Amino acid sequence: MSRDGLVSVIHVTRNSENITSLSLSENSLDSVSCLALQDLLRDTTCLTHLNLAGTRLGEREIEHVATGLQLNNTVRWLNISHNEISVEGGKKLGTAIGSTTTLESLDASWNHIRLAGAVGLLKGLKINSSLVYLNLAMNGLGFEGSLQLEETLQENGHLRFLDVSNNRINWEGVTFVAKGLKKNTALHMIKIGSNPINMEGCYELLKAVSSRRSCVLHVGLENIPVNGAVLTVATEIRKCRQFSMIHGGILDTRDVVGIRREKPEDPITLVVRYLAAVGIRIIDLFRMFDLDNDGHVTRREFIRGLKKLGVPLPEKVLINVASRLDKYKKGYINYGILMSGVKNHIRTERKEMTREKIRTRNRLEERRRILQTELPDIFKRTYDDDLLTIYTTKSTNSLIGSLTSSFASFPGRKMSVLPPIDSAISKRPNQSFSNTSTASVEMPDEKKTRHTPISLSGEETQSYISNPRKYSESASHEMAIKPKQIAPLLKKYLERKKTQASLDLTLPKPK
Repeated sequence: MSRDGLVSVIHVTRNSENITSLSLSENSLDSVSCLALQDLLRDTTCLTHLNLAGTRLGEREIEHVATGLQLNNTVRWLNISHNEISVEGGKKLGTAIGSTTTLESLDASWNHIRLAGAVGLLKGLKINSSLVYLNLAMNGLGFEGSLQLEETLQENGHLRFLDVSNNRINWEGVTFVAKGLKKNTALHMIKIGSNPINMEGCYELLKAVSSRRSCVLHVGLENIPVNGAVLTVATEIRKCRQFSMIHGGILDTRDVVGIRREKPEDPITLVVRYLAAVGIRIIDLFRMFDLDNDGHVTRREFIRGLKKLGVPLPEKVLINVASRLDKYKKGYINYGILMSGVKNHIRTERKEMTREKIRTRNRLEERRRILQTELPDIFKRTYDDDLLTIYTTKSTNSLIGSLTSSFASFPGRKMSVLPPIDSAISKRPNQSFSNTSTASVEMPDEKKTRHTPISLSGEETQSYISNPRKYSESASHEMAIKPKQIAPLLKKYLERKKTQASLDLTLPKPK
């Protein structure tokens, strides 16, 4: 549907006392449509179900929906999935969730809610007392959202179903989710599948819901393999209460998707660390290899010596170490190159450790800043003010012209168009005025229905007599419709055009 069609449907729903469910899914809602939707949510007394899935709601549009949701006390089911809600929209939605007292089911899946937006939404859920069903699948809660989810699960005592599937919750974040589940006494079902969670994370989740305080009856681990330890915990839970679990298969190995991948250490670092552990210096190592005291050893001799010392590395890795120490690719390693290579490697490793510490510190500061996100206040606009703000950006003349043509086009009605004001000025005979005197000149229209007095000084009066058209143009601007009068006209125009019924076009009769 077009914008006019959407506004018409919303307006009819607003004035109806029987419509309890409205679906606008797979349409395109812009700011004007969402303003009308805000007015509907504010004034409705019977609407309980609202479907806005796939309506291209962005940051600006969701603000109007969130504002209406704050003022609403009837809607119990809301679907805003498959939209473009991001960080700011998530925070405003969190404000609305924290304020509403009637909403029971919310589907916000397949959006871009992440970082501060995810934290803000979960903070709103933390203080909510009515929401029972929440679907946040296919968003980006990530690590920051996992931290806030722990606090939300500990405080919220009303939520029964939670879906956070495919939300970038990794092996670090799942630990905090498990801590929140351990203290939660209301949740019945949680779906956390399709996340990069390892088997240890799955085990922590199952141990958390195995407590006597927990009421969880189902855990969804779709596309996540589990091992025998996880299945054992699930079996123990079934002995105490009804319980079910969905997983991605049984696999007793660590080589699975979602296992924590650690950066492999450099083999030269491992060799130097091993030599330090057994108390062998680099010079002593070289003397052990250099049997003929010629100042250098071949690659084969170097590898053979490392094997004799018991360095815990495979032969391929030792060959790689010897190749890297053979800087000039001559097939042998001398003492100077060996010492220089080891020192350079140690120096590079220390610099990398320093950079990693800085990156870790910056990452922690960013996470701390995101977790301190405060819920914003949503500006509560009125319907007329919003229409005035949007429509006055256009040309006033073209707007009034369109209104006039629309009013005059209704069947069965006739509306006379006012004549141009320029031609309504009648010429007066020359009169003499002093420079300090004033005169009042009346400009009647063709039908003698309205008079607009204009005060002129002496010089202005002489100029008026010589060139009355100049003042007629200024007078026409004075008699034009003022911006304050646009909003009521727009409201009447939308109501009459959209409903196409019960038109009230009562016009003042000419005197």
